[in-house]
Amino acid sequence: MVTLGRFVDRLIPPGWRVLAVPDFRRLWLAHGGSVIGDGFHAIAITWLVFQTLGGGAQALVFLGIANLVPSLALGILSGTIVDRLDRRRVMVGTDLIRAALVASLALLVASGMASVPVVIAMGMSLTVAALFFYPARNSVLAAYVAEEDLVPANALMQATAQGAQLLAPALGGVLFVAIGPVGLLAIDAASFVWSAFLLSRLTPGPALPGPEPRRPLLHEAADGLRFIAGHAPSRLCVLTGAANQLFASGPWRVIVPVWVAVALGGGAIEYGTILSAFAAGLISASLVVSAIRSRLPLLTLIAAGVFLDGAIEILLAFSPTLAFAAMALFAMGMSNAVLNASFSALMQTAVPNEMRGRTFATFSTGINLTTPVSLAATGALASVIGPVAILTIAGAGLMIVGALSFGGSLRVGRAISSSASA
Repeated sequence: MVTLGRFVDRLIPPGWRVLAVPDFRRLWLAHGGSVIGDGFHAIAITWLVFQTLGGGAQALVFLGIANLVPSLALGILSGTIVDRLDRRRVMVGTDLIRAALVASLALLVASGMASVPVVIAMGMSLTVAALFFYPARNSVLAAYVAEEDLVPANALMQATAQGAQLLAPALGGVLFVAIGPVGLLAIDAASFVWSAFLLSRLTPGPALPGPEPRRPLLHEAADGLRFIAGHAPSRLCVLTGAANQLFASGPWRVIVPVWVAVALGGGAIEYGTILSAFAAGLISASLVVSAIRSRLPLLTLIAAGVFLDGAIEILLAFSPTLAFAAMALFAMGMSNAVLNASFSALMQTAVPNEMRGRTFATFSTGINLTTPVSLAATGALASVIGPVAILTIAGAGLMIVGALSFGGSLRVGRAISSSASA
């Protein structure tokens, strides 16, 4: 006889059962409110700079570059500082700082004192605060979630962010017209306060740093780089993530819109359709990723995700119809969700607590370094060959990265097991 409790338990997707953990539920709710606010913020800042302040496209370019600079300059150092501090307090503190920054910007806009340089300076300050927040949150997740639940927990966090990215911009556009940039910025500031409140209620003990004695900051940052260089799982994560971004970032941002126009004869509607299919795949993957995790080790999931991304990108390049392209992007979204969740879970389980902040920061810095290279290389290739050829080359590159990553995973499997049990 099946009891009501067991019947309900069967109805709940395995990847969502981690929400029964109170501390993770607080992390997830804080994350959900924050990413919705971020979606509104992106709309408010873009149209504030482009239209309200009259900056035009050139100002948007400067805004994008300025937001990238702190990540490249301070990424590893921010992770080092995170490893020194109570990560719960780091998250709460940076959320409150970001709330104050966004609220100040809203007041400047309301008073007519805002300008493009002011908005760019505020954007850089928000990026600096985020450099501390995200390594702290990624590092601390393993303290509140059982190891076997880390992949579904990470997938659920990422699916929430993708869901917000799917819905928040459209709603933000409507709100921008209805209440203006000041109202949208006020909602964004409130989302950071919401996040800080929930994070302050986390159990404090697990977020504490390790007991290691402190050394000069630059020495500890160098310690982190030496650790990654000598720690096979971390090294493979960082190298695979950077190589994945090298082949994926430029084609995704630059060539896919061109491919839509050239191969499908489409425009904004067709482009939006396949992006929505990609986001739907990311969200859907959170419902099944825990079942996949039970059968495959994390490094195998990472290698398989990169390889599948490449194969699907080649299929996309030769898609004959919009429907086929949307199905390909849906599948790519699912593989990306598994890939991204596996990256996070591997670093959370294989890296010692006292090194997680530096490892996550180095991972992000590696991605930020290869992104502009990918964009530049894609732009150069676009003047020589067509979008189908570029997507095919990028897909083949990802498949090679996935195959190399799988070969590396076979060599470091024992190292991951020993690191996780240490």
